[in-house]
Amino acid sequence: MALDQPEEFFPHEKTMGFFDHVDELRKRLVRMAAAVLIGSIAAFVFIEDIFEVVVLGPFTPGFWGYEFFCKAGRFFLGSDALCWTPPALVMQSQQIQGQFISAFKMSFTLGFVAAFPVVVQQLWLFVKPALSQKEINKTRRSLFVVSLLFFAGVFFAYFLLVPLATNFLLGYTLNEQIQNIITISSVTGFVSFMSLATGLVFELPVLIYVMARIGLINSEFLIKYWRYAAVAVFIIAGIATPSPDMFSQLLLGLPLLGLYVVGIYVAKRVEKNRES
Repeated sequence: MALDQPEEFFPHEKTMGFFDHVDELRKRLVRMAAAVLIGSIAAFVFIEDIFEVVVLGPFTPGFWGYEFFCKAGRFFLGSDALCWTPPALVMQSQQIQGQFISAFKMSFTLGFVAAFPVVVQQLWLFVKPALSQKEINKTRRSLFVVSLLFFAGVFFAYFLLVPLATNFLLGYTLNEQIQNIITISSVTGFVSFMSLATGLVFELPVLIYVMARIGLINSEFLIKYWRYAAVAVFIIAGIATPSPDMFSQLLLGLPLLGLYVVGIYVAKRVEKNRES
């Protein structure tokens, strides 16, 4: 809360001590965990079908991502250069508990994705008492945007980045005598990490909004240092995409640069509202 604001400007603020805040945070964390747990249990019930359709989807011919790249190559390049057939995937489990642990990880990942709107809502309810009515109205409308950006990032990675990286990594050969025998934990971890990481980095405009709201950055700062931001964006894209090829990093980095431009517009809106 800004020190120069009159006290009545925050009619919803509660008089809470330190332990009251801790207790409130604990209550919100318990509800987040319960939502993730319920989603994870629901996913575990259907985990065999989920593994067959969802996890193995990007590794099978006819997947939507491969069709997209093929049509894009024919439209822009006039050739079938981007019409890929994913290499055959041979999997194994090297631990006695390997398949069960992989099922648990997949269930938890899907449970978190499904419960993400609840997680965002509980975080918002934790900070809500410190907001004015005007800020509450604005923030409530933005909760949908936060969830939308996350799901957009998850679907973007799953349908486009994972097939692209899969085709490159499984198609790369150091020596023809070496056969790729992939562990199940590697497959599930690869799909989960790329999807979740991309979903979280798609929250860039929200991060910029928060930082602009508390005065750490402004639109002038974002415009002045956009070149450094571009370098940071592609570093983040390289971390979120384990594939070392430049094409997959560009595929993620360019949308992130677009979100950075959106963030500049968001920062300008924050400044305009502060002035008014």
